[in-house]
Order: sequence, then structure tokens, then C-alpha cells
Amino acid sequence: MRLLEGEVVPTVDPEVEHLRAEVRRLTRERDDAKIEARRAREDADRALSALRRQLSPLYRALQAVFGELDAAGVTETAGPASAPGAPAAKWDEWKARLGPSCAKVIDALLLGGEMNVTALMVAARMGKQTVYDAASKMGRAGILVNNSGKYSLKP
Repeated sequence: MRLLEGEVVPTVDPEVEHLRAEVRRLTRERDDAKIEARRAREDADRALSALRRQLSPLYRALQAVFGELDAAGVTETAGPASAPGAPAAKWDEWKARLGPSCAKVIDALLLGGEMNVTALMVAARMGKQTVYDAASKMGRAGILVNNSGKYSLKP
């Protein structure tokens, strides 16, 4: 009857309505997830900030101690974790020659022995690419051994 009177009645496909409802539901879930992620980041920032506040005095004290040791000329002695037969002075020369990122890798390997890239990233506090760059430089210098992805200093 409406069509005879000239009124157009839109036909609504139930599948289209179902999909629209699904899009609205997913949009709400996405927005909720964004809010939850933001809150989690804020919580993590607060927790890490509190940890930093608690550890800062110890960090500054250790910096002062190591600064005094450096000023006194005290170096690490070759211990069981260092490369066999390699005096600390030899590694100090390499560290000076190859630069700070290689020096960090050398120190980490002297302290911790053989390590993979992930362990070196943590021990040397460096990004993955920086570790790879330092390892490459040290390999070209002939002081680094790569044993199936685990690095160690050449004896």
C-alpha cells in the first residue's frame, strides 16, 4: 500500500544489520582496550618511577665508588670469567682503541663469559643493533669469537 502512495520503504538486510552491530561492539571493545592499555602504562610508569626513586641513592653511591676506583687507577683483574691468559691491561687497550660500545661488550664478556646477543644487550645496556655493530667491529679486529650465536673474547 505504501508503494502505491509513493512512499519508499528501505529494505534492511538482516545480515547488514548484524554486521553493523558487530562493528559497533568491536569498536567499543577496541576503545575499552585502549583505555585499559593506557592505565596499565600509567601503572607501570608509577611503579618504575618508585623503583627508580628507591634505587637512585644506591646508583649514585656506586657511581661515586667506581669514580674513585677509576681515579685511583684500579682496574679489573683477569678473573675466571675473563679470557684465559689475557691481562686486564690488554683489554683496556682494546677498549680504548675500539670505542665505548665495544668497551661495554668487552666488560660484559669479561664479567659474564660467553653470551648471546640478548644477554649482551642486558649486560651492556645496549640496543640489539648496537651490540651487532660492536660485535662486528670486534670480529674484524680479531678479538671476538662467535660460536653458534654465543660470543666470547678470543684468548
